[in-house]
Amino acid sequence: MKTISKKLTAVLAVIIILYASCKNPADDVEIIVNTDIFKSPTLIQFVNAKKGIAGPQDFTVQISGPNADLVRTSTGGRAYKASSGLLNLVLDRNANPTPTNPVQFTISATVPGFAPVFQDVIIYSATQPTFYKVAVAEYANPVAGSSSLVTTRALNSGTTNSEITLSTPTNTGLTLNTEITIPTGTSFFDAAGAPINGNQLESRIIYSGSGTNGLSPVLTGGNVSRNVIDANGRPILPGAYLATIGAVTIDMFAGGREVKSFSKPLIVDMEIKQGMINPSTQQAIKAGETMPMFSLNDETGQWKAEGNANVISNAAGSLFARMSITHLSIWAIVQPLKVQEFKFTIHDFAFPVFEVYPLFCQVPVTITRPASANAQTFSISGGIATEFVDFGPGETTKTVMVATGNFDFKVITVQPVPTGSDPVPTYVENVLSSTISFSCNAVQTFNFVAPPAAEVINADVYVRFDCTNKSLQTGINAIIKVTPVGASEDQAQFYNLVNGKASGSMRNGVTYEIVASVDGTTYKSQFKADKNNFVLPAGFDLSGSAAFDPATNRLKIEGFVRRNCN
Repeated sequence: MKTISKKLTAVLAVIIILYASCKNPADDVEIIVNTDIFKSPTLIQFVNAKKGIAGPQDFTVQISGPNADLVRTSTGGRAYKASSGLLNLVLDRNANPTPTNPVQFTISATVPGFAPVFQDVIIYSATQPTFYKVAVAEYANPVAGSSSLVTTRALNSGTTNSEITLSTPTNTGLTLNTEITIPTGTSFFDAAGAPINGNQLESRIIYSGSGTNGLSPVLTGGNVSRNVIDANGRPILPGAYLATIGAVTIDMFAGGREVKSFSKPLIVDMEIKQGMINPSTQQAIKAGETMPMFSLNDETGQWKAEGNANVISNAAGSLFARMSITHLSIWAIVQPLKVQEFKFTIHDFAFPVFEVYPLFCQVPVTITRPASANAQTFSISGGIATEFVDFGPGETTKTVMVATGNFDFKVITVQPVPTGSDPVPTYVENVLSSTISFSCNAVQTFNFVAPPAAEVINADVYVRFDCTNKSLQTGINAIIKVTPVGASEDQAQFYNLVNGKASGSMRNGVTYEIVASVDGTTYKSQFKADKNNFVLPAGFDLSGSAAFDPATNRLKIEGFVRRNCN
């Protein structure tokens, strides 16, 4: 064998890793490359927190945390970039995640027009795919229960000449607000502690409170964190559930630099919904009480106790949690409840979540699906933690206990998630939701319904990279999104390509869009699922064809992405 002297470009860089310096000596002989040495295929999907609005698309992602060194792109790289709102990741061959010893890391990103992106990721299996849908708040389109403010105020050589008050607006989805006061004579510093000399202060603020629809506040990245420290920097092990009263994300910029701290503390008055329960006292919050305040480092994903906020009331009797803050971050009024006794389910393995507490309970959630000879996994989100429930071949009904708060009003969402090599089914609705409010003993049922059998086509998808300058082909290893054109994101199906191959089902006569994100590059195609042979339409990244076998009701789709491999 001869040694390969050149690295392939990003889309084929994995070939070098996989073939460890081997090359076919006959240049005109095609090489088909396997790319399955990595573990735990993982897809992170970034969506707008407000449904029906486009989410963040193309941006660089940072990965940190205890096991960040084990994370790779789907081609083995370590430069992480999302494209079309998708980020495919895998774990290094040395990783061995298990239910009792998972791999944990944090993803974060800064995207223009959106609040900072943050998500803890926990992987429990070396073979089972992992899927996270991350809702990202957009300043221009606040979701119900939140409001945003983007404003610019004058500075004098980096210092305030007078007191500045920043107040988030109310809206139909949120009648509460947060007010931030910057004292006269305040100077601003960057992350290194260096003074910022600018004449304009830009502030970007998102406040999350109790919405007019009754929904309880949800923290960025979720309310369960395994990366929490107390005021003295000691870890709160094995983690905490952060029962949230409200949260505010504050970002400031001046002189072309990001503000991280100030010469004088800022005062943050966060309005509290009348009648909201204090998890510590189990009574309605009232003036004169104190409540714990925490800050989030959105680069490391670590929550830190920052002392207490004082509950005050104004002349109108409205309640506010008053915080004195010395640095910028995501700030929240929370009651931390230590992970201890409650349980949630990850692939049929029960995990402890948090201490037994009178305000918390477990809701029976029943999922039903049509009869199938294939295994399948569903995610349940909106409770204390995202839970994953596995259906084995032939199983049609499962009931699990979902941990939640009996004082909360939350939306529970159930949807199919990618599995190993089992075919992806199609349902009339791929995402089902229901609300839970003060009724923890009520069974929540989610019925997934198959379309009429005559409308269903079984499909095999095979997607490969094809070099234009070398006789090389390699199947793409990635989780791809397949969505009916014009449908909502909730109707997307996710296919886990293993060496480029995956199977599923589609609806006859429906036009689908395929989106694959590999190393920050998006590859797309569209086709109409049809019981005929056809060529993939021109004008997209994938070329190829489809062949239909009426005897098996199976459509085989083969697509190629042609790229120069130097």
